[in-house]
Parts: sequence; structure tokens; C-alpha cells
Amino acid sequence: MAATMRISSQVWPIWLPRAVARAEHRILNTTPSSKFSNQSIPPVLFSATFRSLLSPTQPAESTTSRPAFSPSSKRSQLRPRQQIRAFSTSPTSPPPIQPVPEGSNVPDWTPPTDASSRPVTIIGAGVLGRRLATLWSSTGRPVNLYDTSISALESSTTYIADALSSHCSTAGTHPGHVHFATSLHDPLIANSWMVIEAVPEDLDLKISILGRLDRLLPKSTIIATNSASFRSGELVSEVKNRERVLNTLYYIPPKNKCVELMSCGYTSPYLIPFLAAELHEQGLHPMVVETESTGLIFPRIFAALKRETLKVLSEGVARPQDVDTLFKDFFGSEEGPCKMMDRVGLDTVAKTERHFLAEERGEEGEGMGLELEGRVPEYLGWLEREFVRKGKLGEKSGEGLLVGRIVGKDSEGKKVKEFPAQEVWQEHAVDLSGL
Repeated sequence: MAATMRISSQVWPIWLPRAVARAEHRILNTTPSSKFSNQSIPPVLFSATFRSLLSPTQPAESTTSRPAFSPSSKRSQLRPRQQIRAFSTSPTSPPPIQPVPEGSNVPDWTPPTDASSRPVTIIGAGVLGRRLATLWSSTGRPVNLYDTSISALESSTTYIADALSSHCSTAGTHPGHVHFATSLHDPLIANSWMVIEAVPEDLDLKISILGRLDRLLPKSTIIATNSASFRSGELVSEVKNRERVLNTLYYIPPKNKCVELMSCGYTSPYLIPFLAAELHEQGLHPMVVETESTGLIFPRIFAALKRETLKVLSEGVARPQDVDTLFKDFFGSEEGPCKMMDRVGLDTVAKTERHFLAEERGEEGEGMGLELEGRVPEYLGWLEREFVRKGKLGEKSGEGLLVGRIVGKDSEGKKVKEFPAQEVWQEHAVDLSGL
């Protein structure tokens, strides 16, 4: 009956492949006295095997020790949601990726040629995207800045013109050409040696964008995500050429020089040293995260800092300016946590906090369903209620924890605000409709 089901149907019930795999596994691992102990599978069951569908994190039951799932089984551990996406029947979704066996002589990634003369493409013209465009073009390199929103690109033009000239003057460098694009089919984007995704912290959006970039770009082009809350391994379920994908986490460029590099679990061992050399040449300080399972470094530190800061603020213990003054005085820092959150964007802070909470609780997705069970912590509810839902997002909206707030009076007795907003922009305008 099972054989008939397999032969006559091209679409199996969700439960069937795993059930068959477990049945085959039991047969192959039965006692030596079994008539199937010769490691053959009786043709009455199946002429092929589903064993490759067994997840390394959910092995079939066995009383004997078995080899690891594959030489790179650690890299194959995807979340259930990602496994479902990986086996999607959508026309735009590639089949599941089979890791290249260790010891293979076939290179899985070839470095792009002429990286210094070919452009870097930034996906998203928001707060971070325009800063990355300034950073990479500040040493004469060509840069493409892509967004579906004309208004976002227009405001980026003003920002980059001012910031680029100032940064190049300070660093003694010459600016490169910045090209603005509204289509991913732009030939200048196709010629990029690296593409950096810098869109909002939305899981499905990032998965969709990385998948499309993988289908559009040459195999040598590096695909980097600047996500602070998602590991790149969580975003590759629609990517076929995963060996060229990784996290590259910039902070507040071009001022901050540190960049964290972290493999997606499939990243070619040749890619990270190559990119680290390019970052050094750009005057940056790359730091390689040794294992993708632990996550990025600074987001974990910043998550604890911002969580405790928000608790203090939501409880009315102190004002934002007092928190930052204490922090800067004690640590000798130029900025306090409230200003840092205003720079990042309070909506982004809220989204990343939800994601970290979901991870801590062993849940899938971004934790967007936490409120359904009344499990949103008070400090997070306060941030979303008093700021995010009111459009007070920090520097990008002109009002936030510190931006636009009255902090005192000047010598003439007039009220003054700290960091009054010079420009109001959307963080990122890229959305699924633009793809």
C-alpha cells in the first residue's frame, strides 16, 4: 500500500516521508538475527529512500549508535519553520540544499575579481543603508544604493552629499560614485562584488530578499546581511548558493569602524578571510565570530543594556538624560544607551527585543504573538505604547527617548532640546511589494 502511494502520487502527506524514514531506519538497525540485517530494504516497502529527509535535530529512534547526519551536520540544523520553507513548492523556491562533503576538491566559492573597481550594493536607503553607502564610497569605491521608495532615495542623496564630503575631508580620501537604483535588475547591481542587505528586522522580508538576490546575482557575489537580531543561517531557506552568505554587522558607520563577521553555517571558509582583507583596506576593524550558534557579540551585550535601561525608564526611576549622563560619566563613553537606541530606531529596538525574547523562550519567529497571551514584559509594552505606536522612533522621526525632548534652558532662559532632528526619514522603504 505504501509503495502504491509513492508510485501513484507526486504529493505526499506531510507526515509520510518522516514516518517512512523511521520505518526504514528501524529495519536497517534491527538485531543481527533479522532477515533484513544485510542492510537491504525490502522492495515491498520502497524502491527509494526518504532517509535524507530526517532532520539532524530529530533523528529516528535507534538503540544503536549512528554516524553523524553528515560531515557538516552542525551546519544543517535549521529551525522547523526554515525546514518547511526549504521544502516549499513555490516556483521561486529552490530545492533543499545538500552540503558539500568535506574533503571535496571542487571549490564551492570563487572570490570576485576586481573588487576595488566593482561596486558594493546596499539594499535599503534608510538610516543604516545611507550610512553604509557613505562608508563604502568614502575611499573612491563605486556604490549602488537600492530602494523602492523615491522619497527615501531623495533624502539619502542629501544625507550622502553632506556626510561623504565631510568624512572624506577628515580622512583625506576621495569620494566614489554613488548610483541610486529602484530596480534589482539594474546592470550596475548585477556587476556588484558584494551586496549588503539593510532592510527592517522582518524575518519574512529578509528571507525573501536574500532568496531573490541569490537568483539574480553571479555566484561569486557575496551576499551579506546586516541583521542584528537574525543569524544569517535563519535567512537562507530560499538561497541555493549558501556558501556566499554571511552576517556583516556594522553599527553606526562611518563613525564606528568595527564590523562583526559570522558564517551562516554554510559560508565558504575562503570567503571570510577574503572579506576581512577588503574591510581592512577600507579602514575597518573586522571581528570574526567563531561559531554561528552563539550569535553576534555586541547585539547580545546591547540587548542586556537596553533591556535594563528600558526597565528603569518604564518604572519612572530616572529620566533618559539622567541615565545617559550617569553612563557616560562612569564608563567614559561618548554616548549613553538612550542616545544609542534613538540612533538605531526605537521601532527596531522593539522588534529585536521581541525576537530575543522569543529565542529565550524557545519560540519561532519574531515573538510577534507574545501579546496574544499577555506575555509582553512591561518595559517592552511601555516602549511600544508610548513611542513606537505614536511614531516617536528616535532620530529618524525627530522625537524619541532624547531626540526632541526638552533637556534644559539656555543662557537666555529659552527651552532647548537635545539633538533636534534635522531631517525626518523612513528607516527603510523596501517592502515585499517592491520585489
